Amino acid sequence: MSNQIPWGLWIVVDLSSIALGGCAFIFGAIVYLLKIKRFEKVGRLAVLIGFLGYSTAGMVLLFDLGQPLRFWRPVVFWQPHSLLWEITMCVVLYLTVLLAELLPVIVEHPVFVEHPWIERFPFVKKVADALQSFSHWLHKLGPLFAVVGLTLSLLHQASLGATYGVLSGRGLAFSPTAPVLFVLSAGTGGTSLLFLMSVIVFRIMRPGLVKDSVLYEIARIAGGFALLCIYIRLWDWAVVNYYSFNTEISLQTELLNSTSFYSATFWIGQVFFALIPGFVLLNAPRIKNIRILSLAAIMPILCTILLRWSYNFAGVMASITYDPYTPTVVLNTYTPTWQEWAVAIGVISYWLLGFSLAARFLPFQQVEKFHLPAE
Repeated sequence: MSNQIPWGLWIVVDLSSIALGGCAFIFGAIVYLLKIKRFEKVGRLAVLIGFLGYSTAGMVLLFDLGQPLRFWRPVVFWQPHSLLWEITMCVVLYLTVLLAELLPVIVEHPVFVEHPWIERFPFVKKVADALQSFSHWLHKLGPLFAVVGLTLSLLHQASLGATYGVLSGRGLAFSPTAPVLFVLSAGTGGTSLLFLMSVIVFRIMRPGLVKDSVLYEIARIAGGFALLCIYIRLWDWAVVNYYSFNTEISLQTELLNSTSFYSATFWIGQVFFALIPGFVLLNAPRIKNIRILSLAAIMPILCTILLRWSYNFAGVMASITYDPYTPTVVLNTYTPTWQEWAVAIGVISYWLLGFSLAARFLPFQQVEKFHLPAE
């Protein structure tokens, strides 16, 4: 990273992990607000994915901001006119909401109920009983958490896009529809990742816990989000390239195409990676092939990551100088350093480790005294 490229690999990991955790607010609303109880077990998995995604983003930001010991300052020193301050507050509050939604799932583990130490040590028993009571109280507040989580998620997802929606003089970096696209891409990538992780948890690790028909419905939701996102994305591309009077945009595009596959990554990575899999996922109840649907779900996830990558780098790789009289387009270069790769690999490893342990040990249904047979 440099003064010319202030945002690099870390911010892409940050934005992508937040986008891929978007399934939490969607299925929180489905389970608690729409009262569709057949998604309750999947909703618990969505909360887990959301918590891992947002905690991953927080870990990246501790490195990206350069002052990890000052993480508390935005909470104390308010900057209400700053989009990034509003995003920070929403992320901090929403991470708290996700933790409150995840805690009852953790406390339902048998170690908090049947461990020998609970009966052997009175203090441990009191702590376990207090945790059970507190988690039960949090579970009753589920609808409230769903409303708060939905509000906070829509606010900061749209505000992340609004960061680019105010850059009216920066050519490709300017996109008035970015707030809508960031919300829809979070729905696309988040629900696609949820379907993929649901296949791993409920078809491979715990078969029979969730019916295949529920998985097909998740795939349909992901497909609907993907097609809606690509529709808005194509309109955004048309507005930027054909209805804009900014002459620097064509020059920026030509420079990017001369050194990279900028246009190809748009049409292949951001259009076809969402268009074709979107139709496949939308017809999941007819296809009824988990392998094909899982392969199709990978594409919108990559599309979401490419979309965030494109927004971050298109405007800074071919940037416009700040000369008010004769602005010119300057082509910059960027190669992540080993420190950037080390942090990115480290936080992704945290996500994978956390999901593996949670999928192995956490109960995704109310604790029962019988074993559900496999279908």
